[in-house]
Amino acid sequence: MIDISSTPGRRDLKIGLLEDDIAQAQLLTQWLTDDGYDVFHAESVSNFIQLMQKQPLDIAILDWQLPDSTGLDALRWIRENHNDSLPVIFSTQRDSEEDVVEALKAGADDYVIKPPRQAEMLARVAAIGRRAGLSRGDDQLIRLAHVTIDTSNKNVLVNGEEVKMTRKDYQLAICVIRNQGKLLSREFLLKEVWGVDAELNTRTVDMHISRMRRNLKIEPTCGYCIKTVYQHGYRLEKVED
Repeated sequence: MIDISSTPGRRDLKIGLLEDDIAQAQLLTQWLTDDGYDVFHAESVSNFIQLMQKQPLDIAILDWQLPDSTGLDALRWIRENHNDSLPVIFSTQRDSEEDVVEALKAGADDYVIKPPRQAEMLARVAAIGRRAGLSRGDDQLIRLAHVTIDTSNKNVLVNGEEVKMTRKDYQLAICVIRNQGKLLSREFLLKEVWGVDAELNTRTVDMHISRMRRNLKIEPTCGYCIKTVYQHGYRLEKVED
C-alpha cells in the first residue's frame, strides 16, 4: 500500500526566471506569483548563475537570447556544475524543430514558444513540478514497502539506505509508485516523465524501468513487482501470498 505522508509546514516553490525583456519578465512574474510561486528574476546568464549560487531553486525558466550569453549556456552550467535534477523550461521565440531538439538534448524538460499564454504556461509549470515530485503545499513522503522518497529534498531510501538515482529515474519512480495498480503505457510515461510525445524511442522507457527496478529493489520478495504487460506497458502491483 502506498503511504503519502505530509510533513507540517507549507513550502512555496521557488522559480528562477532568466529573462532580459523586462516587460516579459514582469508579466511572467505576475502570473507565477498570483499562482502561489516565489519568483527570482535575473536579466543575464552571469546574474542567473550568481542567483543560483545563493538561492536554491525548484524550477528554472530560461530565455534563449541573453545579453551576455544564451539560455543553453545557462542550462549546461546547471547540469554540469550545480543541479542535475532541477526542472528547466525554455521560454523563447525560437520555434524551429532543430532548436527544440537542441534544448531537449542539452537537458531541458519542456519548451514554450513566445508569446506564452497564461493558462498554458501555468499548466506546464505545474506539470513539470509534478514530474519532478515537487509539492505545492505540504512536503510529502512517499512510501512503498521498503522504499521511502522524500520529495522535499529528493532523498530516496531503500531499506533505510540512501540510493542515488538519475533525474529521470527519480521522476519515473514517483510516477510509477503514485500510479500503483494502473497500467501505464510507454507513451504515457514518456509524456509524464520526459514531457515529450510518443515519437521518442520507447525503448528509453524500458531501459529506465529496468534500472529503477534494480535501484529500488522492487521484486516479489518485497511484496511488489513492476509487471511488464506485453505491447502495452507496465503496472506496479502487489504480489499476493
